[in-house]
Amino acid sequence: MLALTLAFGMGLLGALPATAQMMHLDGLPYYAPADSSSRLALVAEMGRFEDRKWGWDANRLMVTAILPAGDFARFYLRGSHVTFNSGDTPLLTRWPWIRGEEAEETWPGGQRQSSFGSPELGVTGPLELSFLSHWHYGVGLGLPVGSDRIYPFGSTSLPFRLELRKILFADAATNLTVTGGKLMHMSSGKKLLSDDAFPSGYLLSAAVQRYWGPGRSLALSWDYQYRQGAESHLPAVQAWVPWTDNGSVGARVACELAGTLDRPAQWYVSLMWRFDSPKYRPGAAAAAEVE
Repeated sequence: MLALTLAFGMGLLGALPATAQMMHLDGLPYYAPADSSSRLALVAEMGRFEDRKWGWDANRLMVTAILPAGDFARFYLRGSHVTFNSGDTPLLTRWPWIRGEEAEETWPGGQRQSSFGSPELGVTGPLELSFLSHWHYGVGLGLPVGSDRIYPFGSTSLPFRLELRKILFADAATNLTVTGGKLMHMSSGKKLLSDDAFPSGYLLSAAVQRYWGPGRSLALSWDYQYRQGAESHLPAVQAWVPWTDNGSVGARVACELAGTLDRPAQWYVSLMWRFDSPKYRPGAAAAAEVE
């Protein structure tokens, strides 16, 4: 089985040019006009990533802290711990061109690797410009702390994202948004992975969100990425329901439709818990008026 898998993988590599690959990125935590969640909150997420074609899977615990930044903007800081199983297809067999100068033939060694992922910090909020009403900005920066052993679910790289989100429609319960952004993905200067492991590119997405009061919502989204020859089409559905007055539980399922060779995973499934501070929870009607 191992010989067949490697032969198939190398056959793909021979048939296709050595392009980039899609290192996993989480979306930025935007605020929406009909969203009544608090700007001071803590979110814990248990995630499962699977790709049966390659025999890869990963389990991740991620914690995100959201902090108020002015009236409607919000800072965020998140970190994760990942256990990655590469199965019968080692990382450098699937993507040999990402091998760095200091990576040995057996690196990273073993099928199962565990490590803390890179912390990420950033800010999202409305643009306070009269000629850009209903526009939001998002900025995210990954810090070069973590381990390259769990690549492509984490590394010691420096991904920097700058995004703009346009609210196409909003009332007291529904939002329709489109987002475009640029990703500048820089290496950390270490030599285990080459610069080809950190492709830059652009990001596009569209989403419709429906809210039914604090802690209850449903969202449908479609994310598109293009990074130096690698493409991703990722539709997703996400739902939240309240479990206390200031707590909610959510689930998200996404499926990659493109980039068989490039994708980090095919299925993304998450179970989430959110804890909101009532002091920083705006009313949906008031938020819609401001927007």
